Amino acid sequence: MIINTCFMKKGFTLIELLVVITIITLLASVVLYNVAQYINKGRDATIKGNLAILVTAGELWYNKSDSSYAGFCGSDTVLNALSRVPSAEADKDCNVKTPEGTAWAACAREFVDNSKAYCVDSKGNQKEVNNLDCLNIINGISANCCFAGITNCIP
Repeated sequence: MIINTCFMKKGFTLIELLVVITIITLLASVVLYNVAQYINKGRDATIKGNLAILVTAGELWYNKSDSSYAGFCGSDTVLNALSRVPSAEADKDCNVKTPEGTAWAACAREFVDNSKAYCVDSKGNQKEVNNLDCLNIINGISANCCFAGITNCIP
């Protein structure tokens, strides 16, 4: 018996194509979600690194400025460090306790958890705080990272 190959169908059915496209779409969405999380973790690490530099820079400023932090937050070092923090301008700042100039604090909102911010201050504290506490620093209400509920702050 001879089989006529002219009538045999070649290719995929519509259902097979839809199943393959659905699987590829699901895999792509999982990969994109994970990539976005890694990018945000990298941004948070950048925030922590740039703000941690300010602790040492603050001590150098204090020693060179007659035991005062006055003008520290306007210095090139601070402005450069804050400009490299990948947050919106409204979500990062540095403030000096005025008029005495006895303390300073800087903070920036994080990316992985938008309700958190990273804070550094003149006492050497480097902590993750609530974003509302960071707003106190941005608005000049506070000049340290020690807020209610945070332990192990240097007095």
